[in-house]
Amino acid sequence: MLPGPQTDFLSVIDTAPFGFCLVNGRDYSVTYANPAFAPLVGFRGTVRNQPLSDFFGPELEMVFYNHPRSFEHDFLLQLDGRNVERWLRVKGELLTYKGVPSYALWFIDTTADRASEEKLKIAARTSEAAAEMKSNLLATMSHEIRTPMQAVFGFLDLIGQEKLSPQMEDMINTAKTSSAGLLEILDDVLDLAKLDADKMELDMFEVPVRMLVRGTVEALSVKRHGRNVVLLDDIGHDVPFVIRGDPKRLRQILINFMSNSLKFTKEGSVTLRVTTQAKTVKPAGPNGIVMRFEVIDTGMGMPQEVCDKLFQAFTQADNTTTRKFGGTGLGLSICKKLVTLMGGEIGVTSVEGTGSTFWFEIPTVAVSMSDSNIELPSLEGLAVLVVEDHPQGLKEIVSSLKSMGADVEACSFYQEGLALIKRRPFDVALIDQGLPDGEGIELMREISDLRPHTGLVMYTVHDDYSLQNAIRTLGATYLSKPASRIGLGEAVKSNARQMTQMLTGPRRLLIAEDTEIVRNILQRQLEAMGGIEVDFVTNGVEALEAIRTGQYGIVFTDLHMPQMDGYMLIHEIRDRERADPSLGHLPVMVLTADVQLSQRQSYLKEGFDECLLKPVSLGQLRHLLVRWGLMTEDAGIAALESANEMPAPKIKSAIDLDAMRTQMGAVDAETVEMVGMFCDMSEHLVHEIRAAFDAGDSHALEEAAHSLKGGARSACCLVLGDFASLLQDNAKNLEKSAPLIPAIENEFARVRVEAGELQKSYAA
Repeated sequence: MLPGPQTDFLSVIDTAPFGFCLVNGRDYSVTYANPAFAPLVGFRGTVRNQPLSDFFGPELEMVFYNHPRSFEHDFLLQLDGRNVERWLRVKGELLTYKGVPSYALWFIDTTADRASEEKLKIAARTSEAAAEMKSNLLATMSHEIRTPMQAVFGFLDLIGQEKLSPQMEDMINTAKTSSAGLLEILDDVLDLAKLDADKMELDMFEVPVRMLVRGTVEALSVKRHGRNVVLLDDIGHDVPFVIRGDPKRLRQILINFMSNSLKFTKEGSVTLRVTTQAKTVKPAGPNGIVMRFEVIDTGMGMPQEVCDKLFQAFTQADNTTTRKFGGTGLGLSICKKLVTLMGGEIGVTSVEGTGSTFWFEIPTVAVSMSDSNIELPSLEGLAVLVVEDHPQGLKEIVSSLKSMGADVEACSFYQEGLALIKRRPFDVALIDQGLPDGEGIELMREISDLRPHTGLVMYTVHDDYSLQNAIRTLGATYLSKPASRIGLGEAVKSNARQMTQMLTGPRRLLIAEDTEIVRNILQRQLEAMGGIEVDFVTNGVEALEAIRTGQYGIVFTDLHMPQMDGYMLIHEIRDRERADPSLGHLPVMVLTADVQLSQRQSYLKEGFDECLLKPVSLGQLRHLLVRWGLMTEDAGIAALESANEMPAPKIKSAIDLDAMRTQMGAVDAETVEMVGMFCDMSEHLVHEIRAAFDAGDSHALEEAAHSLKGGARSACCLVLGDFASLLQDNAKNLEKSAPLIPAIENEFARVRVEAGELQKSYAA
């Protein structure tokens, strides 16, 4: 029944802005229509008692038949006599009117809404196409820049193998550092491209919160550059020890926040605070919690208009034409996208002149470390060497690796680790960078020479891109602390030596690469190693023809080549092997600048056996060739042991006359006089080093050591130059610097004595 008195109801309907009509439920004729109905359907004349099909055709009658009680339906109406289409939305309900079953129909014109919706769809498609185009452009640009970087790094590696003057070593190191900076920018660009294209995936593992926070603070402590800035952590008592999240991406966000705060804070403090006191994000599920991370600094602060646009790509707080602070302006944009991907919120509050607070909140859950549902990698049968100087960290690493089945030997010092690696082979060496008696990377270099089969993993809190690149050039893995147990286990497992993958057939190498400069550098690298038989082709078609000859036991292939690319080539190879099992398995290594494909699961899925990421270093290439049996393990241990049996060498002269002949062409009165001039001109640097150390000014200490290093090496005072170089590298750690100060003072005094003796000798 119609609600209320029918005459009152229809009087209201008469003045309504929408179309309305009553339809007899038996013959589908219109028994009543309000004044808005006829214009809406484009009808002129008497509406009452007309069949409903006169206005809408049979479509509505079919709707009545399929939905006899109530319905809502959209349909397109072609207005009679006019080239006009109108979209109507009708809502119908079966009721009783004057004792007769009737349909009450309400009509709304949705044409304008449809047009707006279509415009929005077109705009969305256009936006998506533009985003996809930008993503492809960024990814292609990164790939195309990484490919010529193969030549840059390759030639730098080759030059580094030669006997060089100290000046040349400095220039090569500077070039490597600059190249590493370029690769860091490329990685940011790739992250941005993946996030914009919705191709970024989070790796969700357990994250030890306190290790994450304190490791981040420790990693950033080296970037204070002598400023009077204190780095602090503040972790709430109710914060769980372990949460579920992506440790790599969380660390990336915190490192970015703290780096920015340090950049704009000259004095005071930078505090990393973690609480469960969320302000904007709600927990996900009944067992969920929300973590709030804040980086609070006492720096220069920012006006609100800068804060409002700070998370946009290529936007910086220091955006003047005379910029004092570096960076691309991508970091915070990437952070925002990562936090959004985690389901969280990000923001900044700041008052100009009094500091800033960068914050983000993410939903997560607390994790029990005894959770039996966590599937850990199996390390059964693997021998692992762990070199870690922090007692608690060492205990946790050893415990984790043993729980996965590894046979672990552990120590805390560089020399202990070296002695262990000489005594027996290990499948993997897991090494921290900051050791009490040396740097982890130097130990890794020695291990690489002594035991090429040993996989290498650098496990450190230091967020140094140059160090990361140096690790990669060794063919090793860089693992940031804290890693999850799964992450730690996977790093060890993926770097374990692969003795079962020795070649049993031909030992000739085939390389498919279309870029001439890359072919050239690979040829030079292989020649430097000696004894490798290799042929080159420029595309997949030529590679397939060469493989069919049966001359090759291993193949390297680029991905992007004309006629047939690397993807098509590997699919052809694997299809042939499946069709004819007698062919056996041909090892194929992908040679690519695509960072995403370098992940183990990615290249294995495509059918490749390993990945060489461009630019390929000598270390990477050598390790791979040793693993697959194209090169034999060095006799480095025997050579080192025989060298240890030799008489101790004489103490080096303060002034290296051989270096003087190489650099200056002769040893005579004129060149000796130059050393005396060096002593006079550099004495103030030795005094500045002592003063800076006593004042605890690590920045001034580093600067003075750098200046002394360059001058000493130019004057052929190589021992003094080496001491100054060590001091420069360790200036931020005053404890490590302490023994180097008197060493430099004593060596400088020795240089003065020898210079005086030489001047007397050549004056006579």
